[in-house]
Amino acid sequence: MSRLRRPPGEILAIDWGATPGKRQLCRAVLRRGRYVLAPPRPVEDVAALELPGDAVVAFDCPIGVSREYGAKAGLRSFREALGAFGAGRFSHFYEFAARAEDITTERPFYPLRGVKGTSRNDLRKALGDAAFSPRECDQRAGAGPIFWLVGPRQVGRSAACVWRDIITPRLDRVALWPFDGPLTELVASGRPVIAEMYPAFFLRTLGVRVSRKSDPAARAACGRALLRGAGTDARLDLDAVRGLLKGGFGSSRSGEDPFDATIACIALARLLLDDAVPEPPDHARRVEGWILGLGRG
Repeated sequence: MSRLRRPPGEILAIDWGATPGKRQLCRAVLRRGRYVLAPPRPVEDVAALELPGDAVVAFDCPIGVSREYGAKAGLRSFREALGAFGAGRFSHFYEFAARAEDITTERPFYPLRGVKGTSRNDLRKALGDAAFSPRECDQRAGAGPIFWLVGPRQVGRSAACVWRDIITPRLDRVALWPFDGPLTELVASGRPVIAEMYPAFFLRTLGVRVSRKSDPAARAACGRALLRGAGTDARLDLDAVRGLLKGGFGSSRSGEDPFDATIACIALARLLLDDAVPEPPDHARRVEGWILGLGRG
């Protein structure tokens, strides 16, 4: 466990979708030992996103790459990789390959569009085992592959955006968990701590489930169950989001994005208050990374 001296002053749980309309942030502020949640809001201006110095900032996207890709690309650490991606040998890294012949180790995201003729085999032929080898945390949590950009479980578009537009411009001013050290040290460093979350996993830590996130009624049922459980925790002030939880975050399918951000913020607040964030295996600190709250076994 992390053995936090005190919980972080703020939590930012950010559900980072592939398009601007699907980027939602839920914020909790520590006040007199209680986390007070604010309603989720869209992240409309990426450049203007503020990361407070005493905050844990969790993004719903991979932060790290598989050991197989790291070895193939000659990466010694993920922090070092972020400084290299987009420049020099990796100058085309963030340009999604439109054709199979465009895929290289230095340009691994594919395909730009899911059109007839694109195949997972294209990625396998170009990258070998590095194409779909999961990180250990992906395997444990059931997360999707990083470089394949098609399908409901694709995460690469969000990862590329967060790495390029959020983390890299701030690389010298943020702490990356778990690459830069244990959470207890990073929270005490005075820098924003950027980490990876997985809302579907966080939902399990709260002891509730949602049958289908795109269904407003299912989200509302899950929200009411959460309020009967975690909602009774005196260390959480959920007044500002109680109505949203009960109402399923509106009647449209788009409510699943603020739903994810809010659920994640509540779950992460409880884990931090309980000092129940496990540290990863040592090997995950180099290039793979880890998911907040995920145990080793």
